[in-house]
Amino acid sequence: MNRRTISREFQTLDRRTVFGGIVTYSFVVLLMNLSSPVIGAPQNNNNAAGGGSILTMAADDLIQPSASWLLERSKQSGSWGVDTPRALLALLRVSADRSATTTTSTVNWDANSLQGLILRQEFDIQLLLFLLRNHGSTPQEEQTNTLEPSRSLFSLTLTAMCRNPRDFYGQDLLAPIMALEEDHDGVLLQPFTFAFNAMAVCAGGGHLKRRHVVKLLESINQSPVQTHNIDLLAMVVLATSCLYQSSPKYRHLQDFLEQPLKMIAAQQQPDGSFDHNVATTALAIQALKIPGQLLEEQLSLTKPISLPAWRPDLTVDWLRSQQKADGSFGDLFITSEVLLALATQPGYGFLYSQCSNLNNQSGQLSTTTTEAPPTSPTAIPSAGSLGGDPAKKVHFTYVVWIGQNRSEVYAIQLTVPANSSFYEAMKIAAEADPRFEFSASVWPNGHYIHTIGGHRDQYIGFHFWLLFCMPMMPDPANPPSVVAPHFVAVGGVDDMFPKNGDYYLFWYKDV
Repeated sequence: MNRRTISREFQTLDRRTVFGGIVTYSFVVLLMNLSSPVIGAPQNNNNAAGGGSILTMAADDLIQPSASWLLERSKQSGSWGVDTPRALLALLRVSADRSATTTTSTVNWDANSLQGLILRQEFDIQLLLFLLRNHGSTPQEEQTNTLEPSRSLFSLTLTAMCRNPRDFYGQDLLAPIMALEEDHDGVLLQPFTFAFNAMAVCAGGGHLKRRHVVKLLESINQSPVQTHNIDLLAMVVLATSCLYQSSPKYRHLQDFLEQPLKMIAAQQQPDGSFDHNVATTALAIQALKIPGQLLEEQLSLTKPISLPAWRPDLTVDWLRSQQKADGSFGDLFITSEVLLALATQPGYGFLYSQCSNLNNQSGQLSTTTTEAPPTSPTAIPSAGSLGGDPAKKVHFTYVVWIGQNRSEVYAIQLTVPANSSFYEAMKIAAEADPRFEFSASVWPNGHYIHTIGGHRDQYIGFHFWLLFCMPMMPDPANPPSVVAPHFVAVGGVDDMFPKNGDYYLFWYKDV
């Protein structure tokens, strides 16, 4: 082939529709959580062999200029626009792996900084816009737009942030991905696209059917033209290795990794490149680092995956010769791919199950319990003064739920002067019952509630306090959906004024 099509392959990845109703709520959550400062990134400690960390350390002088160029691009235009998921994914990987090693970081970017926060919020906005644009479209109609990122790429970036792609504001991004196996022309998806989709589903903890796995492995047994396509071989390796690491039931897939790895390595050019193409070279690097990343756990295998014969030093030298004076490699897509390739941690090949926030750390909630949620309290205490004119008093109920599965449920009936804000009512509840004690940050637009009853927002894992205003008593067995904007509070605690018969619910849950 005279021209590599990896960019086009990525741009035409599968996209599916989403149920409506999430946009209003999601933007409210984005504004409520503007202060969220921490990301828990999935880690992989098996990075010391096979050209992994060695290659990365040799390429330090490539990484920092490229990362700086990406950040400068976001500053110039305010964001990366539709390229946000890919650029953010690249920065997350190079910043996460540098902090996970003893190597001094050369990446002048912190995901916990204000700039990092803004870029992560921009990602949420872009994903919401993507879902809005495609609402009501058929899968085939979605695929006709090749200028925006795919559902799979959004899912991978969510996974890199240790945010569950199966629950993005109540929506499962993974379930529809593998349902579509034909493109908008009615023909089967290209094997590259199928492999990328499979990798995204695997990384996010989704389910692949047996026929999907078989189809993935059959990709390396196509015609000679397909078989020798480095882009396809690399993507199949990344998807297969993801399955290999995700579950013991896929350990037999090690037998399917060696052949494509050897075929990729055999196509390294004398100058160190792969097909004299930067994007293809970056993708080949990611695949060829897989044996080194798996080497530690392979020690117990009777037949370890052999390390392919290639020259990472020559590859780095060739990439160095292709880097522009401004630090980029020509455009945002290729520059991001190079950063993913040079990251010590796997660029694409990581798992949501590796996220540290899934280990039920201290102060965090386990969301895996299958116990039935408790019912609402039958006897609800009261607080507030009935002194003065009863006609100028407001009576309403304030409820608190703790946990994704509503493991704790508290309720209190409040009586407050008319035109009192909900924030003032919360202070009355806190004085009457320590379970309603709270802490808040003061922002220019009012108070932001971050802790109730000792449960504080957990930015690793994205546990937040969500406020609902409902016309009936909240039922733990039938919780309000996070995609029902008519129940979600439309303002902050200072801007809401309870009325007689209202029910206010603060729910501490994973968003």
